[in-house]
Amino acid sequence: MADNSNKVVKENTNKTKTNLTNKTTVKRTRKTSNKTNVANSDKKDIKKTVKPKKISAEEVEAKINNEVKKIKVEKKSEVQSSNKNLGIFEFVLLSVIIALFFSLAGYFIGRKGNLKSDDDYVTVNKEIQSFIEEYNYILENYYGDIDKEKLIASAIDGMLSSLDDYSQFIDDSSNNFDITLEGEYEGLGIGIYAIDGEIVIAEVYPNSPASESGLKTGDVIIKLNGEELKNVTTNQVVDKIADADNIKLTVLRDDKELEFEMKTKKVILESVHYDMKEDNIGYIKVDVFAKNTYTQFADALKDLENKKMKSLIIDLRGNTGGHLSSVRDMISLFLDNTHIIYQTEDKNGITKQYSTGNKDKDYKIVILQDIMSASASEVMASALKEQLNAYIIGNTSYGKGTVQTLQQVTGIGEYKITTQKWLTSKGEWIDGVGIKPDLEVLLTEDYLKNPTLENDSQYQAAIKYLED
Repeated sequence: MADNSNKVVKENTNKTKTNLTNKTTVKRTRKTSNKTNVANSDKKDIKKTVKPKKISAEEVEAKINNEVKKIKVEKKSEVQSSNKNLGIFEFVLLSVIIALFFSLAGYFIGRKGNLKSDDDYVTVNKEIQSFIEEYNYILENYYGDIDKEKLIASAIDGMLSSLDDYSQFIDDSSNNFDITLEGEYEGLGIGIYAIDGEIVIAEVYPNSPASESGLKTGDVIIKLNGEELKNVTTNQVVDKIADADNIKLTVLRDDKELEFEMKTKKVILESVHYDMKEDNIGYIKVDVFAKNTYTQFADALKDLENKKMKSLIIDLRGNTGGHLSSVRDMISLFLDNTHIIYQTEDKNGITKQYSTGNKDKDYKIVILQDIMSASASEVMASALKEQLNAYIIGNTSYGKGTVQTLQQVTGIGEYKITTQKWLTSKGEWIDGVGIKPDLEVLLTEDYLKNPTLENDSQYQAAIKYLED
């Protein structure tokens, strides 16, 4: 999670390198940005054995290029002897590896800053040369065929695995990583999951080709354009749909085979749902903080206020996070610009983020949260609690207080690396701890069997609090 001014900012909340949900949204990936920022990590202190000196980014880049040229010259005869020359593609990818080596060593490539001594610089370059030597050795001596792109991707993944749980490599097939965060995509409008070798439809989005054709939640997809789907992954299904414009799905429903034909199109995802309840209590459910969530939320809030809303319930249960820019703008709807809404901390220190709003709301607010409420959800809950006395009901939240930057590697995929930690408006770091509710309420067995607002004990507790 992070600010996406001039960058796309995304967030993932998996502590153990697995998504909090296994559901995959079928879509066609269209990436338009090469970089992204996402939420925070512990700073790594770099011990300085000599007095640092200032050097420009241009000098750093020139020095890297010179050293790489030296390495290429030194290895030329050896590589040519086995016809294993580094191609342009490999050189570009190895440059990415080199840049990542420098970032792990504490260098700030692309901007001015204090760097370590020349002695330390030479040490890093020896490490880079060692990597290239081993790369060439593997190409020359491995007995089988080698996928060079996969080899480089694995190298990046290996370096990232030595960092925190949120820094990781994401290959291009894992396109469910950011679909909901985009807020729209080209596809059918279904969410799918794999179970016991079968592909099952978990969700059908409104106003989509899937909903218009008659597909339903629970349908088992057994064929795609005549090809049987058995023991395939959700990503494989996504790729097959992305490669075609006209789709014919054969599904199994109530032991009957049904066929549906449709064309892919742009699907707008609704991440905000709202309603006016009795006693003019407004209710807004936020599923995720996508790019277009702020607009949907602002429209919902304005409509409720125009209908003379007296108090508000914001339901963040199951919301695992999203764009920090979206939640920042949403919080600003409630607070004037004198309020700090969160803080970020990196190697350069702490930055305070103020609301951009012009007025404090004067009605009661209750926030519903659970153990799946993470990151951006925790930013909103903490800001409204600390700055507007919002009342939190439910369970202790997930506890993700870090920001990652997403970097795309052309032809390979993308990786994210933890670059910051975020703190609450009062400077608290909730990573691994979460936000405790003012009133802890457990969901009943009836709700788990048949989830409705009527038997939702947390929602009912919010209604009671606002009516008192």
